[in-house]
Amino acid sequence: MDPFALVVGFVVGTLTGASGQYFAAKYTDKRRAKEASSAQQAQWAEIERRFPAIIEEMKEDVRDSELRSVREFFVKSSRTSINRDEPCFEYHTDVHSDLGAAVRHLEELGYIEDITAKNCPMYRMKEHFVDKLRHS
Repeated sequence: MDPFALVVGFVVGTLTGASGQYFAAKYTDKRRAKEASSAQQAQWAEIERRFPAIIEEMKEDVRDSELRSVREFFVKSSRTSINRDEPCFEYHTDVHSDLGAAVRHLEELGYIEDITAKNCPMYRMKEHFVDKLRHS
């Protein structure tokens, strides 16, 4: 056997294997990203379907030009008041009967986090949640 042909065959085989592996990984990554995006869209659609009034109110709040930087909100009765210097949103348990379930679900999915300091439940919206509210 010719040593030159052996070396050329080895190099060509190595390049073919490496390029095959590269393209397989590239297209697998694209498929995984597409599947993840589809799963996130389905998850968001489910949230909007389960809690339409709450999500709609949150959308209106975050789209308000004067409140663009507000991320915190309280969950309370509409008959109580909050004494706070900084602006925040309020969602009322007597207006939305399913508010508690919605908040727990959003927290479980990582859209909000509990930052309660005293006796009134307080939450912070994460940026990806605010983006979803603004653009959906």
